[in-house]
Amino acid sequence: MAGKRMGDKSWCRPVSNRPGREISEFDQRYPDGETAKLLDVISVPCIKKVPDGHQSENVLIDDRFYWENRGRASWQEILALVDQNADLWANGFHAYYNKNNRVPKAYIDRDSGSLRLIYLEKIVLHAQPKAPEFGNMKPIVRASFVYKNQEYRLDLTDPEHEAICLKKGTGEYSLSSAVACVSLTETYEQKMAKFLPTNLSLPSSRRRG
Repeated sequence: MAGKRMGDKSWCRPVSNRPGREISEFDQRYPDGETAKLLDVISVPCIKKVPDGHQSENVLIDDRFYWENRGRASWQEILALVDQNADLWANGFHAYYNKNNRVPKAYIDRDSGSLRLIYLEKIVLHAQPKAPEFGNMKPIVRASFVYKNQEYRLDLTDPEHEAICLKKGTGEYSLSSAVACVSLTETYEQKMAKFLPTNLSLPSSRRRG
């Protein structure tokens, strides 16, 4: 889970004090019992910044208090939050049927952060077996797109679009005009993975061009 501040447009990744730093469903609860949803504008009680290597956006929440729902972000507000001309870190490193989805630790600048919000003219979602050549037929969804003249194919972890694609079955599903979040994982074997935790398809009335 992560978001952008509506004021200075900086990133914030809420984390807990649990060993894995994960945010539970209870942590995300509002006083009325509802939980935080995509595009909610939220006031999150926090204690302090807790940067962890390249994940400089991490902020420790104060779990003694509920989060507060301040409304819903409009598409105009979402487009205003896009990281203009941001790169997607180093390219040229691939794994597991993807493209430009790995970054060696040596190529990471800690000051560059681990989150990007980008605008895409087109994105294609691929529902397919994870690794059929190795006998892993579990279906997953990957996303391919072109950004700043570079081709990418990353794992998609957006539960809404993943569920829609998997329900439709094996195939490719195109979306035009989308805003996507790209994130770097924690370091594993001196490498980090790029993935898409969130993908938003813009309504036709809000599409650019």
